[in-house]
Amino acid sequence: MGDIVSSLVNAAANALGLGGGGGATGGRNLLKAGILVTEGKHADKVVEFLYNPDNVKVEKNVQFKEHPTQGADSGEKEFTHGVSRTLTIGQVYFDTYEKKQNVRTVFIDKLEELAHYDGDLHRPPKVRFVWGKFMAENDPYNSGKWYVQKVSTEYIMFLDDGAPGRAKVTIALVEATTLDEQLQHRKKNSPDHAKVYTVQRGDTLQTIAYREYDDPAEWRRIADANGIDDPLAMEPGTRLLVPPIIK
Repeated sequence: MGDIVSSLVNAAANALGLGGGGGATGGRNLLKAGILVTEGKHADKVVEFLYNPDNVKVEKNVQFKEHPTQGADSGEKEFTHGVSRTLTIGQVYFDTYEKKQNVRTVFIDKLEELAHYDGDLHRPPKVRFVWGKFMAENDPYNSGKWYVQKVSTEYIMFLDDGAPGRAKVTIALVEATTLDEQLQHRKKNSPDHAKVYTVQRGDTLQTIAYREYDDPAEWRRIADANGIDDPLAMEPGTRLLVPPIIK
């Protein structure tokens, strides 16, 4: 489907008289970037970029709770949970000044609509950022879909009647993980039989519970099964019984 997506983006660009990209360079046609809507009333439609972005930033964070440790520069870290990836598409320019058109109604409204509530979905639609091989569908780096979290627009040129004719936009996306998907993932990965786990250096009961149950809050289940009073006092090489979750 990656080739199909690229074709859709390029077809949209051609319809605007842009060729294969924001302009040909050295006889090469540049692949156009855009946002593909994957569900809802606009499913399979591409919101095309007039010009490719200046930069794309991807961030992934995890959260730790820090336990104060006397005499140390930093405390013991307890993993609590992961945080969804974010993707920021920076400085995308849209220009309708020469055509004397309102850049907001031609381009920006379509982007902002992706951040609005869809009555059928009961949330905004999921999207994919598409740009040739950078965000190909079969690329594990882009295996998930995204929600449009923020569209920040700065209008920088205006027509005689005050309508905006040029804009630069930054688009923030967040990984589209729903509660139902998380519950299904947890159900799929929760053990239904007892296991034995060998403690590795840096392990805590919380990290082991997250690895085995997909829920760090289940650490007490392991502690009770192994008679552990201090969840941080575990020697590497210790073998722990990981009890099943009885359904």
